[in-house]
Amino acid sequence: MAPFEKWFLSSSKESLENYEAMIVGMTEVIKRHYRELQSPYTHINVNDLTNLVNRSVYFSEHEQPLEDLFDDVQALVLNHSLHISHPGAMAHLHCPPIIPALAAEVMISALNQSMDSWDQSPAATYIEDQVIDELTKQIGYPSSSSGVFTSGGTQSNYMGLLLARNEYCHAAFSIDVSEEGLPFEAKKLRIFCSEKAHFTVQQSAAQLGLGMNAVVSVKCNERHEMDIENLEEAIREVKEKGNLPFAIVATAGTTDFGSVDPLFEMSELAKKEGLWLHADAAYGGALLFSHKYRERLKALEQADSITMDFHKWFYQPVSCGAFLLKDQAMFKHIQLHADYLNPEEDEYVHLVDRSIQTTKRFDALKLWLTFRAVGTNEYGKMVDHTIETAKQTAEHLRKQRNIAVLNDPYMNAVVFRYVPDTLYGDCQKQQHYENKLNQLIQQHLYEKGTFIMAKTKHNEQAYLKLTMLNPMITVDSVATQLEEVVALGKELEKKEERLRERSVIG
Repeated sequence: MAPFEKWFLSSSKESLENYEAMIVGMTEVIKRHYRELQSPYTHINVNDLTNLVNRSVYFSEHEQPLEDLFDDVQALVLNHSLHISHPGAMAHLHCPPIIPALAAEVMISALNQSMDSWDQSPAATYIEDQVIDELTKQIGYPSSSSGVFTSGGTQSNYMGLLLARNEYCHAAFSIDVSEEGLPFEAKKLRIFCSEKAHFTVQQSAAQLGLGMNAVVSVKCNERHEMDIENLEEAIREVKEKGNLPFAIVATAGTTDFGSVDPLFEMSELAKKEGLWLHADAAYGGALLFSHKYRERLKALEQADSITMDFHKWFYQPVSCGAFLLKDQAMFKHIQLHADYLNPEEDEYVHLVDRSIQTTKRFDALKLWLTFRAVGTNEYGKMVDHTIETAKQTAEHLRKQRNIAVLNDPYMNAVVFRYVPDTLYGDCQKQQHYENKLNQLIQQHLYEKGTFIMAKTKHNEQAYLKLTMLNPMITVDSVATQLEEVVALGKELEKKEERLRERSVIG
């Protein structure tokens, strides 16, 4: 046996036996844990967790028995992680990973393809290219379109605004930003997005050297969608001040409400004003495969670029996203050629020509295997099921005496709050009390570990949020869990009342 052969995949008996022992052993640990899993989270306070980490996380000088490793993984990682596959976990846009994608991860890690140059990932390169082609066809993009897999929405949104900025500078000032840097006029560049857009729009503007002040936040309507008249007015005001509009970001699925901006009207306005339209469909992109709600993404194909996140509603393990581009010629704004990597004379596909990453994972395999194993028909049913479950849950909540529901679910997010019976004469004190109460409900249930919700704010009021991505959630099961919200709210009210009485007596 060659030195160290045991530790790397090869044809040797020792290598394959060690690989099997590690993979099968870890699989058995996970299976055993999920077989006995009763709740999405087992709470541990930070001090106890820190002590446990300090005892378990160290570098060993010599080889350790696999049983010891698996015991530590069980005790530290599995026992104290948030298990998002459990139906009681409904906090964030964080999905349960689908099993075919978990299987794909085994092959991705074993092959360890680097998806930058063709010669490092020959089959993988063309598989990713074909998966991108399938996605662009689903959207309705022309044959001139293209795209690339990314780490997620942050990277994809950044790429959309990067290309928009560089294309505008090239068209307006005849400047190649990649070579010459930003023109003096760059301080006048402006981006428009709704007040409910993802924070990465501002983050991208900061990283692109434009500053967060370059982002103009546009008021939404009562459905939490960008108001097109407000957008028109915002563009007009920016131009009157001598500033330079160059991009609009449409949100197709806001984080809290799942709202979709008016894509058709925005695309018409973008054409009229000569602006780049980027669509952030990180959340809502899954509607492309819906049997009942696909029309909610009508006119998505009008966007110049699109963000999609597969580790949200497509049930892919983190990380897995894509950036899609209507005119692949625009990738010229980020292309650089290295003789050892992607020489200009090559006729092969080099994905580094479309990406701001060099090394990146073969994440396309996960999506491809998912749609081959599950099928778009079944997947579309999952999407529709989660929306229907959210709608029924919201209807159930509206019937509860101490609950106020903020939204009629457009996707699968439900925003609501506990409304106490206790009343203060002062409006400000009442709002502070209600906010504190709802925040405590979320915190207490998180620590209990049975029902994991998110908290958010709307008009300075604290709300609770259910993000019901998991198709294993049922209306009956969530109704039982919501009883905990009301019961806990009443219990906290009683404690507050006792404290007030003691204060008066004192």
